[in-house]
Amino acid sequence: MKGVLTAAISVTAMVLLPVAAASAEEPTRAQYVEQVDPICKANTEANKRILANVRTKARSKSPKAVREAGAQFIHASGAFDAAKKKIVAVPRPPADDARLLKWFKYLDIVKADLRKLGKALKANEKILAAHEQVRVERSANAANNVSFIFEFRYCHLSASNFN
Repeated sequence: MKGVLTAAISVTAMVLLPVAAASAEEPTRAQYVEQVDPICKANTEANKRILANVRTKARSKSPKAVREAGAQFIHASGAFDAAKKKIVAVPRPPADDARLLKWFKYLDIVKADLRKLGKALKANEKILAAHEQVRVERSANAANNVSFIFEFRYCHLSASNFN
């Protein structure tokens, strides 16, 4: 009888151990936010540095200043993409996977629109740049609408992040 009880306990442990290990590896929403928010904070601080005085340059009558603003937006787009890649690498809560994948798509759109804005400014096409600025704001709002449930502190995108 003792051998049967030991075997039953061993089989139960072997069955339950992988389940417990799998649930221990899956992060909760709060743990996910704890891991992602520092990445967003670092990107926000980098963008503030990269985009210093960009509004003044973009509105300048000097073509050289406008081109510099375009280069700043292109640089910010690259930094934004690097941060997004770091965020994608963070393990996601399975219950939020679909929402996060949708958020990542919107972040890609924001990145692409930032780059288009920079290219328009470098070409000194101010009307096109104004259109691209609106697109950046709209895609940022769409990303925020998908991710609001996470209550990120630093991953909330606003126009001030890109000015």
